Amino acid sequence: MIHSKKRLGELVLRTSNVDVLAEFYINVIGLELYASFGDNRFLKVADDFEGHPQLLAIFDNTKSYSGPKNIEKGISENGKGTLHHFAFTLERDDFELEKIKLKELGIEFKSAVYEVFGWNSIHFHDPDGNSVEFVCYDPKSLHIEKNKMVRQKTIK
Repeated sequence: MIHSKKRLGELVLRTSNVDVLAEFYINVIGLELYASFGDNRFLKVADDFEGHPQLLAIFDNTKSYSGPKNIEKGISENGKGTLHHFAFTLERDDFELEKIKLKELGIEFKSAVYEVFGWNSIHFHDPDGNSVEFVCYDPKSLHIEKNKMVRQKTIK
């Protein structure tokens, strides 16, 4: 089986207030506005493949699902989605700076260490209640034996 390299190209959030949510991701998270038209905001997370950076898109929640004409739009429109949370990966030094910034902005967050992967995380919510995570790798947090146990498992 051939596997091509993949990265997350975009994640789309729908909201009742596009401007408030976009301002949060620009001013708090630090993303930059990539494109704006109508009630759509595309915020750049990072450069990636040529012609398509990694994006967080914010659409008005009245916008119907867009895609190929023959796709079953009702699946996405009727709330069957299962988004639990999404995360931004950071360098260790940037991670510590973001914690300070969130404190200064009065944004409540919870810290967690996931030793099975060596990840330090902070979890918080955006203005719409979406669960957002900042995560960084810290080799001091890695429990090597636990990591080996989960990394060697196969899906049946």
